[in-house]
Amino acid sequence: MPSRALAHPPRTFDELVRQVRDALINGQLNADRIYLESYHYTGRLIDVHLLLNQKRAAYGAQVVPHLSRVVGVSDRLLYRCLQFAREYAILPHGAELGWTHYRLLLEVSDKTQRKTLESDARRHHWTAPELERRVREANAIDVTPVAGAGRSAASTMPKPLVPQRGTPGLHLIVERGPSTSLRAGGGLAVDLGFRLYWPLTPDQAKRLAKGDIVRIAGDDSLRRVDDATKAGLFTYAAGLRRVIDGDTLVVALEVSPGVFLEQKLRLRGLDCPELSTPEGKAAKRFVDELVAKSVGVVINTTKPDKYDRYLADVFLIGTTDQSAEGPTKADIFLNHALLEHGHAVRKEAWEFGDWEPGLRR
Repeated sequence: MPSRALAHPPRTFDELVRQVRDALINGQLNADRIYLESYHYTGRLIDVHLLLNQKRAAYGAQVVPHLSRVVGVSDRLLYRCLQFAREYAILPHGAELGWTHYRLLLEVSDKTQRKTLESDARRHHWTAPELERRVREANAIDVTPVAGAGRSAASTMPKPLVPQRGTPGLHLIVERGPSTSLRAGGGLAVDLGFRLYWPLTPDQAKRLAKGDIVRIAGDDSLRRVDDATKAGLFTYAAGLRRVIDGDTLVVALEVSPGVFLEQKLRLRGLDCPELSTPEGKAAKRFVDELVAKSVGVVINTTKPDKYDRYLADVFLIGTTDQSAEGPTKADIFLNHALLEHGHAVRKEAWEFGDWEPGLRR
């Protein structure tokens, strides 16, 4: 590609400063405009395709994930392009705002509020970080899914994550072999989870067998729960100690009455962007705000991942949900809430592309 001719070569240093500034600013504006046009056109292509195939049962829900895998970009970016095209049927004109600005504006569900913020951002020449702060103030916390109004959620939302939730306080009787500490109870123990085991006494071993599910009472006695199943195991009442990032928490789990274990947990089935990125910071804020409005936490754990971290389904109890009728209390499945609001991607889709290639602030 040939270089542009220099119409007015800079002879003085001041001229050099002025021309370099102009070149960089104009180049950035042109690049932002290209991204904006590309993402808007991509969203229009997906939207038209979905409309043309809307009569095909379950097809719409598979389009974006499959397109993500074939093209090699994140499905989260494609969902955002789709939302951008739907919310802005006509591509906005002017070079004041770039893709990052509109990505932030799309997080504002109230269209009147969004229009006001967009106008203010243009008038006051807000940077993306300044607009982000205003959007957070306007949203506070939004528990409405990002699916476009009047459209099928299946056509815009990620594949639902099926929650795994049992009953806190249930434990399995297992056989741990002939170690010295377990011989008294015949090698039987209560599996408390996290590789913790409570040996049975000889009396308890006479009443209970491997595979029984029990509940531990406050006096350390064991009561068999005959109607319980293994699906109810490894679920704990917890206290949240710290939100590390969007998909990693430190919690204090009550593994047995009055006995707490502090543990770092990774949310199952999803990936949030790195905390060093703007998207990662937004995901952490989303979790922090939801947790602040909850009255309790319930955790269901599964085996560790390849980094030896336990995976967890996290349920926030009694979280305030604003509705037209006023605030209500409802449990929120945190894992899927992150997916619904575009703060995470499904784990299996992560390998198919970067978080959002080409994104700039």
